[in-house]
Amino acid sequence: MARKFKKVDGDHGHHGGAWKVAYADFVTAMMALFMVLWLLASTDAKSRKEISNYFRTGLVAQVEIPSDGSPNTTSVFMNSMSAPSPPATDTGSSGSGSAGRDDERIELATELMQRLNRFALFDGELAQVMANVHVQVKPEGIVIEAVDTGKGLLFDLASARLNAPLQRFLRALGPAVAALDRPVEINGHTDARPFVGGAGTSNWDLSYQRAAAAREILEASGVPASQIVGVFARGASQLYLPHAPLAPQNRRLSIVVKIVKTGDTKLALTTGK
Repeated sequence: MARKFKKVDGDHGHHGGAWKVAYADFVTAMMALFMVLWLLASTDAKSRKEISNYFRTGLVAQVEIPSDGSPNTTSVFMNSMSAPSPPATDTGSSGSGSAGRDDERIELATELMQRLNRFALFDGELAQVMANVHVQVKPEGIVIEAVDTGKGLLFDLASARLNAPLQRFLRALGPAVAALDRPVEINGHTDARPFVGGAGTSNWDLSYQRAAAAREILEASGVPASQIVGVFARGASQLYLPHAPLAPQNRRLSIVVKIVKTGDTKLALTTGK
């Protein structure tokens, strides 16, 4: 008589591979927990707040301070691919008072950049805007300038409407500017292309409308109305590229965070003839 044998695949054949999936989920969850605990243990309160802001807004950025700044003007270029580096220290004949004022402006500019340091790495559209944002430390304060490139990131030609990427940048900038608690001026600029006759508007009108629209977004993003001390129409009077008056780079917004001391005013009155 023939015998039949039942094939058995090990002691746990009835479980299949489901336990592997469950185990992988458990390991992933534990790794996530350890990452959160590590972040909480290795970052200060300010960094944790910025990380929290990232998860609310989905924005991140990084900046670079090049080492070729002059004693009176230090450029801070926003670049999502570079980490911040300290500016060069001037060892010339500048007095200690002037150096101290420059140091304060550079420190505040660096603080501003660090607060924005979470806003471009994971947002390609915003990163494109920030690639053309330039920050200069000048005697009157910190000048933040968003420059158009003709790609429609800031404005449409002859339009007062701020395009979505520029609005995103201003919403990210607002809390950082508000935290500095200094007077703010907003300047609108256009290229030198004139409007057609009978248009009923001009570059002066257009530049003011753009600056006013920026003011509304900054205020909605946390900048107190009392902190904004001026909204100015510059038209084509201060071209970014004077040799190319029709270039798109002349279309821009300049936001000035005023940092002026009594010593600065005295210096301006006693130098130059």
